[in-house]
Amino acid sequence: MAVDKEREISSFDRIKRIIGILRLDGREVEIHLPHSIESGRVAETAADTFRIRLSDPTVDINKQDLEFLHLSFIFSGEELFGRCPVTERANPYLTVGYPESFKTRTKRRYPRIRPPIPLKAKLKYKRFPQRVPGRVSPKDLPVKYSKLYWEAQRESVDIKKLFVLVGGELKKICPHSGIRIYNDQTVITRDAEVMRKSGKVLFIADCGRVESYTRFIPSEKITNYSFLLEERKNAGATEEEVEKELEKIMQDDRREGCLSKVLVPIFSKDEVIGHLKAFSDKKGKNISYEQVADLMALGLILRIGIEHAPLVPSFDDSIDTDLLNISEGGLFLQISSGMGTISIPEGADAQIRFFAGDKEIVLIGTVCRKSTGEQSYAIKFTKIADEQKISLKGFIDENIEKLSENK
Repeated sequence: MAVDKEREISSFDRIKRIIGILRLDGREVEIHLPHSIESGRVAETAADTFRIRLSDPTVDINKQDLEFLHLSFIFSGEELFGRCPVTERANPYLTVGYPESFKTRTKRRYPRIRPPIPLKAKLKYKRFPQRVPGRVSPKDLPVKYSKLYWEAQRESVDIKKLFVLVGGELKKICPHSGIRIYNDQTVITRDAEVMRKSGKVLFIADCGRVESYTRFIPSEKITNYSFLLEERKNAGATEEEVEKELEKIMQDDRREGCLSKVLVPIFSKDEVIGHLKAFSDKKGKNISYEQVADLMALGLILRIGIEHAPLVPSFDDSIDTDLLNISEGGLFLQISSGMGTISIPEGADAQIRFFAGDKEIVLIGTVCRKSTGEQSYAIKFTKIADEQKISLKGFIDENIEKLSENK
C-alpha cells in the first residue's frame, strides 16, 4: 500500500484563499463533532472567521460542548484537514476561526460512509509494548541445553513435552520453581503486570533488603519493583501509598518463604504470556546471577518452541465503542459512554468487531490519530482476511446505496 504523502500549509493568506474557494464553489466539507461527523458548506467568510452551514438541520449543535472542531475536505486532489476554534453557534450555523495550518495528504482511496443507524463495535488493543525478539542460535545458549534447543526447533514440536523438559531443568536449578502461563485470573496480578509491561527479568537478590526491591538497575534485561513503584508515582499515588505497596510486596514474598527470587518472561511472538519462577528459601543460598542466566536460557527455549507451535492467549477485555464512519481503508470510532476514561496510544495495534446484519466483521488496524478529550480514535486497517474484505466492501456499498436513496 502506498504511503500517504503529507505536508503542511501554514500561510494564513493561502488558508483564507482556500476557504474562499470552497465558499464560491459550494463544496461540501466534513465537520468532526464530538459525537458524529457531519457535512456542511462554507456560507460566508470574514477577516478572521468564516461560517459553515450544516447540511443536516436536525443536528443540534447548541447542545454540544464545542471549543474546537476538525475540518476536512478534498482540494486539488488532496485531503486537507485542520483544527478551527469555534466562536459562535446558532443552528444550523457554526462560526469558526481560520486554522493555524492545514495538513494535507493524498486523496483517500476509498469512499467513507457514516452508518445510517447507530452501530456498536467491540475494540481490543494491545496494552503493552510490542517487541521483536532477535533470532536465537545454539551459540546463544549453554551447551547443556543443546538437546532442548533442537527439541524446540522441530517444525512439529510437541509443546507439552517441551514444557515438561524445561520444568525438569528448572527443578535442577532450584527446587522451588515452576512455569506459569497467564489466564484471566493470573494476568491481573502484580508480577504479571511487571512482566508484561517491562518484558524484563524480575530479580530480587535479597528479599530481606528494601534496596533489592527499589534500587535502580541499569540493565536492558533485568528489573525489580522500582519499575512498578515509579509507575504508581507517575499515576498520582502519594509517597505513603507507594510505601504501602512496597510493604505489601515484601510481605507477600516473606509469606511465601522467599529469601531471593527471579521471574523470567515467556514470550509468544511480541507478547509476554507467562513466566518462569524460581525462589530460594535457604539462608546463604540466594539465587545467583549464573542461575538467572540459566533461567533466561530456558525462557528463550520456550519462546522458540512456542513460535513453532503458536500459543497466544488473549486477556484484555473488549471496549464498547460507537462506529462513527468507516471505509475500506479505516474507520473512526468513539468510546461509548459508561466505559470511563480510556487512553489508547497512537500506534497501538487494535482489533475491531461489529455485526453487519447477522454477519460479524473482524478488522485489524493501527491507531493513527486520536482525540483524547472526545475519546475518539481513527484506525487504519493493516491486516484484513479476504473474506472480511468482501464482507466490509459489501457493507459499505449497501450503505452508500441507502444514503443515495435517502437523498
